[in-house]
Amino acid sequence: MSGSATRSTEPGENDPGFVAPGRIRADHEGGPEGVGQGPAEGDGPRVGGARFDPSGADEQVALTERCAIWGVLNVTPDSFSDGGRYLAPEAALSHARAMVAAGADVIDVGGESSRPKGKTYGEGFEVVDAEEERRRVIPVVEALVAEGIPVSVDTVKGAVARPALAAGARFINDVSMGADPALLAAVAEAGAELVLMHTRSRGDCAPGEVRPPNSVYGDVVEETRAELEEAAGRAEAAGVAPERVWLDPGIGFAKTAEQSGAVLAATARFVAGGRPVLIGASRKSFIGQLAPRADGTAPKPDERLPGSLVAVTLAVLGGARAVRVHDVAESHQAVRLAERLGRGAVPGTLRGGSR
Repeated sequence: MSGSATRSTEPGENDPGFVAPGRIRADHEGGPEGVGQGPAEGDGPRVGGARFDPSGADEQVALTERCAIWGVLNVTPDSFSDGGRYLAPEAALSHARAMVAAGADVIDVGGESSRPKGKTYGEGFEVVDAEEERRRVIPVVEALVAEGIPVSVDTVKGAVARPALAAGARFINDVSMGADPALLAAVAEAGAELVLMHTRSRGDCAPGEVRPPNSVYGDVVEETRAELEEAAGRAEAAGVAPERVWLDPGIGFAKTAEQSGAVLAATARFVAGGRPVLIGASRKSFIGQLAPRADGTAPKPDERLPGSLVAVTLAVLGGARAVRVHDVAESHQAVRLAERLGRGAVPGTLRGGSR
């Protein structure tokens, strides 16, 4: 590969692909056939034809102007939205390629559901042993990496994170907020990126369960932020580079629908702490609870796209570095438009354009 793309002055038009503390630089020849070609007309080459620069030395990419899109790939039988659809490796790879073509910058692969226990999901996720989780995840990671696709692995286990990183994953997305020291050690040794998602397990509550005492807060935003910073400190003490620690406020985990909405609306307060922020609100139950159907009933997960796009827009306008989504094509359009109209734009105008 040769030559990196020059940053456009207008986000969403001819910008390079994914932006992170370790950047991805887009190359013009594109990626493998069917991967990395991205949306046509003005979106530039995508990550299939990208080179990852873990040093973060490429200053041609502006960190403040691009929000990455992480496509959700659940290789599980019981995930709340699409459990069982992509268990077979070929089905998983096909879906990942489709998400990349639709605009995904990173594929987030998960082999164990994290749906929290509570009224919405009953007993919550089924615990999977590390051997089974590796069996589900590692072949998919290896195949995606071989095609030049940046990969995140959604796991809470060091015994899964270490082989995933060895297979070429660039991110570990940890919904336990760094509970396993072995996971933190694996990320530190690999020099990888770490996403810490906020959750709680207080009293007799399961991790993330939405009931007291988990869901008791004085100020949900400030307490979530403080608990995430405490977890980030543990990660740094374990050797993870400070600039590689991301925060996810954990929408839907140990938070009521109203609390989740408050956290989402306060994205900018998490961003103000200086760490990259990932928002994962796609299809979550708080959308249906805060915005029910006209008859008062809650929409099912695959009926929550409009609310999911509102959540994506709020995240982008709040300065999130990435959004984790199921509906990539629709989210791609929402993200790029929110960037163009919102970030630094003069009210009433398109950035760089006219009324």
